[in-house]
Amino acid sequence: MNTAIDSSVILSIYKAEPSGILWLETLIALRKSSRLVACDVVIAETRPALPSAEVHRQQLEKLGVQFLPINFETACRAGQMHQAYRTAGGRRDRMVADFLVGAHALLQADQLATDDVGFMRKYFEPLNLVSLQPKDL
Repeated sequence: MNTAIDSSVILSIYKAEPSGILWLETLIALRKSSRLVACDVVIAETRPALPSAEVHRQQLEKLGVQFLPINFETACRAGQMHQAYRTAGGRRDRMVADFLVGAHALLQADQLATDDVGFMRKYFEPLNLVSLQPKDL
């Protein structure tokens, strides 16, 4: 089983946000039954939080997160979904990157760990989501 990890999860850990320790505990638990993966977008979005690419790689390894690149089918699905979103009047605050992360989890993983539950449930309905419960925050 693959669990895709969203940028929000990694950033909350890197930045020592209040939810960071809970996400760290969640990832440790997930690693027992799942391979943790991050796509190109997540790697790019989380890289600026650390001083170098090497430190970033080391931190991802400590978390147990492996790089799983977006494949052609996934990129096409994300582009198609983003176009439909914009055609339906979707706002510009949702960039194609959000659709790439969701499509990656949908087509190349089994579930997604994310803080962006509302968006992911709306646009990637069949996707299993791992999130922190409000009572945990």
